[in-house]
Amino acid sequence: MDVAVFHPGTQHSWQTATALQDLDRLAWYATSIFYQPDRFPYRLERYAPGALGERLHREFRRFQHPGLNPAKVRTAGWAEWAERIAKRLGQRRLAKRIDMWGNDRFVANLAAAVTSAERFALWGYSGSSRSTFELARQHGRTCILDRTNGDFRIYNRMMEPVRQDYGEWFLPAERPIPQEIIDSDAAEYRLARRILVGSPFARRTIEQAEDDPTIRDRTRVLNYCYDEPLFAHLPPPKPVGRDEPVKFLWVGLVIPRKGIQYVLEAIEKIPPSAAQLTIVGDLKLPRRVFARYSDRVRYIPTVSRADVPAIMADHHAFLLPSLFEGAGITLYEALASGCALIQSDRCAEAVTPETGLQIGQPSTESVHRAMMTMVEDRDRLNAWRAAAQGEARQYSFAHYRDNIAGELASLGL
Repeated sequence: MDVAVFHPGTQHSWQTATALQDLDRLAWYATSIFYQPDRFPYRLERYAPGALGERLHREFRRFQHPGLNPAKVRTAGWAEWAERIAKRLGQRRLAKRIDMWGNDRFVANLAAAVTSAERFALWGYSGSSRSTFELARQHGRTCILDRTNGDFRIYNRMMEPVRQDYGEWFLPAERPIPQEIIDSDAAEYRLARRILVGSPFARRTIEQAEDDPTIRDRTRVLNYCYDEPLFAHLPPPKPVGRDEPVKFLWVGLVIPRKGIQYVLEAIEKIPPSAAQLTIVGDLKLPRRVFARYSDRVRYIPTVSRADVPAIMADHHAFLLPSLFEGAGITLYEALASGCALIQSDRCAEAVTPETGLQIGQPSTESVHRAMMTMVEDRDRLNAWRAAAQGEARQYSFAHYRDNIAGELASLGL
């Protein structure tokens, strides 16, 4: 039986769809944004003058997936673009409302396909699958839930002491997850025949939160993959000299959940001659807080996916001391770029003793200690970097595709 993939945004859904396409098992892929240069609004990049045209192209190519057959892709709605514009304007609450409205519209557009006579299973993503799964189950369809984060009941529990200690680091919109969303997530669990998560940590949070043993039994870890063609051209990393600063990198949302507070406090304790820090991503911190550390940080706003490999390859070590993470594709990308890793045990288990350091309880002290290890021991740092690209092969697209095939076989699809 073929599988239809749907996601109102993107995340790694395009890789799931591509894997199913390679297995000749993709019914269709529904999403909000898919770059096709001959269609509107993507044609605008041709006619916009100078810098504006270049900026549009950089934005549009973030959603370029040449491996996918456009005939298998179904797009609908402007909500995703409206949400992104609202975020860029700093209107985060408005963006959240648009996101919820857009998700509802997206689900409504799927109804005709779900109720059709065509035979296929459904692969949906957490936070946007409940209504579609409810309809699908009424029509006897198998539902696969790709849970991209841990259980939010555990998230609220883990983040409460962080809010007490670092309250000023949180934007007003960064609140505990409301019960309505938690209840909807639990409904998705019940509707899914298989629940897939991107890390053992994410699975543990579901096991801790759920009393229903059948939900725990239906939950499996499916490691994600990184975009290999995007990183294939990168050369092996060069050794870091003893007389140059270690260049640390952060890529992703800049939020307390991911441990940015510990990284900024740690870099402040290290002389600029010994360490530099670059942050790439959407800044979700109060500006007054971030400003305290601006003299120690090179900040780059969100960039195109195509620009990420060069940025990563220009750095020596990658930081993800996250407090709560579903997986961590950026960890795989960092390995492919030749970066040593500093990560917590609350995300994908990408780091090994040969590629970097794993910290237990994230804190300023634990992050600082790990960073100083790399600053002071260049031989270990260079050995970790030399082994990184080889370790990245464990997270290849081929492995991901084959693991999906195994999951489908275990479900009898």
